[in-house]
Amino acid sequence: MIGLMLGVLLAPQAAAPAAAPAVGKWLYQDRNDPASGVRSASAFVRDDTGDRLIVKCDVVDKPMLSIQFIPQPRLPAGDPRTVQLTLDSAKAEIGTWQLPGAGAFVSDLPTVFIYASEFAKAKEIQIGLTDDAGKAVGGSFAGPGDDALFRKVFEACGTPYEMPDPNAKTSS
Repeated sequence: MIGLMLGVLLAPQAAAPAAAPAVGKWLYQDRNDPASGVRSASAFVRDDTGDRLIVKCDVVDKPMLSIQFIPQPRLPAGDPRTVQLTLDSAKAEIGTWQLPGAGAFVSDLPTVFIYASEFAKAKEIQIGLTDDAGKAVGGSFAGPGDDALFRKVFEACGTPYEMPDPNAKTSS
């Protein structure tokens, strides 16, 4: 089950029949596979090297929001790693992200909300980590200008676009 969720979580975005999206432009995409019941919604941006930064909702058995970084070349699976986000060359966020293969992601809901709301305000988003060989891996992305696409992603997951209540009971 976890393998299926991680496979869906880091599945590549479908290639558009038209030309590739413009570098630096945030786009929204949703997918629905009625046969499997798998749904996803994404707000994503690509930098000039092909790296992608994604705010994504995946629904397999239950909804899961995540922030993903998919570099080129792709990262092999590895142990969780410290990732640094720098917003507008000033504010830094540091957190531990998972590396299931292809890229890195974080799915802790408060963290996803904080990052998404900070991305919405930023003009530039930089992300960095080190690979297993100690080599720096990173990307630099334009900010989206507002939170409209992120709100759509959260809505696709049935999750309010707000900081989750730490005292709320969640169903397992």
